[in-house]
Amino acid sequence: MRKRVLFFVLTIIILLSSLSYSLILRYDRYYNYKEVFNAIQRIKAKYPNFIKIEVIGKSYQGRDLWAVTINNHRTGKASNKPAMYVDANIHGNEIQGTEVTLYIMDYLLSNYGKIKKITNLLDRVSFYIIPIVNPDGRAVFMDKPNTPSSSRVNKKPIDDDKDGLFDEDDYDDLDKDGNIVQMRKKVTPGTGHFKLSPKDPRIMVRVKPGEKGDYMLLGMEGIDNDGDGKVNEDPLGGIDMNRTYGFNWMPPFIQWGTSDYPLQTSETAAIGRFLISHKNIAVTQDFHNSGGMILRGPGASNKGRYPYMDIKVYDYIGKEGEKLLPGYEYMISWKDLYPVFGGFNDFSYRTLGILSFTNELYKAQQDFNKDGKVTKEERMKWNDEILHGSGFVNWHHYKHPQYGDIEIGGWKKMTTRVTPGFQLEELCHRNGAFVIFNAYHLPYIKIEEVKKEKIRNNIYRITALLINERMIPTRTSQAVIHNIGKPDFVSIKGEKITVISGGVETNHQFKRYLPQKHHPEKIKVNSIEGMGHRYIQWIVKGSGDILIVYNSEKGGKKTAEIKL
Repeated sequence: MRKRVLFFVLTIIILLSSLSYSLILRYDRYYNYKEVFNAIQRIKAKYPNFIKIEVIGKSYQGRDLWAVTINNHRTGKASNKPAMYVDANIHGNEIQGTEVTLYIMDYLLSNYGKIKKITNLLDRVSFYIIPIVNPDGRAVFMDKPNTPSSSRVNKKPIDDDKDGLFDEDDYDDLDKDGNIVQMRKKVTPGTGHFKLSPKDPRIMVRVKPGEKGDYMLLGMEGIDNDGDGKVNEDPLGGIDMNRTYGFNWMPPFIQWGTSDYPLQTSETAAIGRFLISHKNIAVTQDFHNSGGMILRGPGASNKGRYPYMDIKVYDYIGKEGEKLLPGYEYMISWKDLYPVFGGFNDFSYRTLGILSFTNELYKAQQDFNKDGKVTKEERMKWNDEILHGSGFVNWHHYKHPQYGDIEIGGWKKMTTRVTPGFQLEELCHRNGAFVIFNAYHLPYIKIEEVKKEKIRNNIYRITALLINERMIPTRTSQAVIHNIGKPDFVSIKGEKITVISGGVETNHQFKRYLPQKHHPEKIKVNSIEGMGHRYIQWIVKGSGDILIVYNSEKGGKKTAEIKL
């Protein structure tokens, strides 16, 4: 009997282990700044041959900005392969993207050699991942009292209220409970703009014309620290770093939160240098935290549309992404959300010719009556029945030094925009799947149909077919039109041959090609579009072994051989 029980227990353990991904980390909680570094080190310790960690810069407060390279060195250098760049947490309060980046590293490496698709992917492409773009913002958000939206910016002091002082009027945790929530005050009926909801007194309802409001909302917890009659008007930091990138940058009177000049912050300057120095990056993905969106540029309408062929690729990936991420919507930033000047997506695509996506991660699941809307009452129901009251601070009395008798209450920082822990792993997995889908469609070039045809004596026609088996081109139309980066080239080499002419074929059936005037041994292909091809033709004289070499910054290097 004991043997049968033992056999049953072992069977269950084996079954459960076979169903798990055998991930190193937990994804039902959030990691602070130090814990993120420790998590990366744990992954590296288990897979040392796949991971390189480097510090590419420092934050304003001196924290390291880590970049993680994931690559199978046995199949080639990372720089010689098509690559995908991923980053997160450019806004300090938008924390869950960091956990998604950790999950991507963990999942890819834990499943190398186990899942064929993952194994093949890591054999041919590389990943560059920056888990935290705003280390100071994350540290302050995670370790100190905050609202759901505070600690968004970097921590360089800014004189927001133009009084000659810097960051002197930040939020204050008045009741010392570790939360920054709202303040409200009961006033004489008719002098307030709000009333208590008859459905739930925790909810404030703005009064309609003709109604008498008896409550005022006074903003988030705080006092008038500098004696100017205002509360919380000069908080800690800073610059919104996703308004500082070097394309379509605008000054503060047009774009709120921007810098004095493009790439002013040390963090975004470091990322700009990293992207420019890694020519093999063909697609980028950055993670923000709220709304359930797959965003692409343009960030603003003043620079016009993207080229048609690139929109075709964007649309394919974006619409497939909607299927992988239920409830997410594929959207254009300026058209479907709001204008952004100096944003990462436009810098990456417009300046560097790299396809770029932004995912807004948390799609709130509070629509209990399934009408497509989330009411304030449904949010409270979510707090009461799903979070069991842990997400909301109930209103309670406080004696304020300026406002007198008030009440303090409202939503805690880890609600509203941040995914609850019990939903976090699915969010990480699905967004990780979207990244893997993107990476799968990085350029995949093959040289096929290498043929020779004798014309006369020792003169031959050599033809080769270059095929891109994935959706992302080796160079975007943006890059081709604006001469961004190097063109793709295909060369023919041989010790005993002379190249008479060569070029890209214009009609393969009739063997027509456009001769390249100079250096016919090295044909400029420019780009191979997604799911596209090019036929190359040379007329050569000679004999012996011939090597055909294809070189592309984002498509990698491929070779083929033929003997005359």
